[in-house]
Amino acid sequence: MKKLIFLLSLASILASCSNDVERAITTDLQVEGRELFRTSLALEEGLRYAFYSFEEYQQALTDTLPGCPLIEISESEQKVKLTFSNDPNCPSQKVRRAGVINLDFFYFNLRDRRVLLRYEDYQVNDFKIQGERVFDSFFNGDNQNSWMESFEELVILDQFDNSTKINGNYEHQLLKVDNRIQSFTSIGNLSGRNLTGRPLKMTQIAPRQYVINCLNEGFVIARDGEEIWEIFRTPDRSLAHRMTFSIENICASKVDIQLSDGRLLTFNY
Repeated sequence: MKKLIFLLSLASILASCSNDVERAITTDLQVEGRELFRTSLALEEGLRYAFYSFEEYQQALTDTLPGCPLIEISESEQKVKLTFSNDPNCPSQKVRRAGVINLDFFYFNLRDRRVLLRYEDYQVNDFKIQGERVFDSFFNGDNQNSWMESFEELVILDQFDNSTKINGNYEHQLLKVDNRIQSFTSIGNLSGRNLTGRPLKMTQIAPRQYVINCLNEGFVIARDGEEIWEIFRTPDRSLAHRMTFSIENICASKVDIQLSDGRLLTFNY
């Protein structure tokens, strides 16, 4: 009888442990999904600023740029400093920004140039971005510009200062009409580690698509695109989460993240 009671108690303990492990795994997947959205948002919310020309910044006013930053220009050094203050009266503030984006412009000829985007004490909503991104533009005719982007050890810090670190390469194809950007697509890949130290990798299935008028109004999420984000448990075993972008109305978009266990997380701005 005592043996039976012992076995029943042991089974109960094991079941409890199993439930605890299951809850931990479930929580981890949700945390991973939120981290992936945060990483994705960090990559796309600043894209619009890289695609203004130096001349456009010279003519811009604070309320004509998304997020209404203070604009400081050094014509001799070809540099632009954008200081964000999370202004609640800004009509194009769909995400909360604080801190500085620095832009350095380098011209190779009349059409090809480089833009170095550097973050300085920069925060979006409840996370921070640290590091720099390099954009090289090459004119390829047919009213399009091709931009090659690269970054190494770009860091995204959550509200507890846990860090995600990523490296990536992208190609952005800009469609222009009368020398004005109308839209662009972004395709690329990235790798790095998540906030728990696990390796991560993103592979695109369909490019992200953006419309400039919507970005100018402060919307930041792509209107189309699909990606697979993998988080590696071991060197040869990963869990794959699918990220899909879609449009809800004229400019507002949403991100659906289907977790590896089939559950769905949805984000929008």
